Amino acid sequence: MTAIRLPRPDPPPPSPPPASGPRERVLAWLGSLKNIAGCTAAIGGLGLTVTGVVGLPEWPFVVAALYAVGALVAPAPRPAAPAGTRLRVAELRRAVDAQLLALAAHAPAEVTAAAARVVDALREVLDRPHLLRAGSPETFVIVRTIDDYLPTALEVYLGLPPRYAETHRLDDGRTPRQVVVDQMSLLERGVRDVTEAAAGDTARLLSHGRFLADRFGSTDLALPGPPNPSGPADSPDLPGPPSPPV
Repeated sequence: MTAIRLPRPDPPPPSPPPASGPRERVLAWLGSLKNIAGCTAAIGGLGLTVTGVVGLPEWPFVVAALYAVGALVAPAPRPAAPAGTRLRVAELRRAVDAQLLALAAHAPAEVTAAAARVVDALREVLDRPHLLRAGSPETFVIVRTIDDYLPTALEVYLGLPPRYAETHRLDDGRTPRQVVVDQMSLLERGVRDVTEAAAGDTARLLSHGRFLADRFGSTDLALPGPPNPSGPADSPDLPGPPSPPV
């Protein structure tokens, strides 16, 4: 049986190396806010010289001192975010759309519909990218859902023999198809909680983010072996019903 792999977002591009040559450092300083503030203060010193407030012998020292004061009081520039940490909303949207399209060609309608509800929830939060700041916990949950939690859970299900996935009963009475539908409901609720929490309920977001990571952080579920003609087939290592977050 050929394993089915759903699309993932492309890995982020590597960050460019920081400018380290003398010429680059000089150009960076010339365009910096500190240099602009120092030059503005120095021009004020020249104005004091022209108007006679500062005598001719002292003007170079006054101009230099004012430049230094202006450069010191100006705020330091914020370091640019590395390319790999910027939220790639368009890339994430393309990946999740491609996942749903690929799933529709292999999964039954019930599983596809459950995954579509997760994708709809993801689209809602991706339509509000101002809530997804680079490095924030809500961004981590959304990116991990698209890159790992959603496609991995579906791939494990799609790796099962179709008849087994539809008819085999686990210890709790559910079929593997019912298990993956329950997992999709869990992911949908988690994504919607992220959207709500990003607007202010940070404690709830962190709690549910940890819950999703614990629940879906390792979804390398074992596939069943060939049926044993002398006895019942072993149940695959599928998770039980989801527990609500604390």
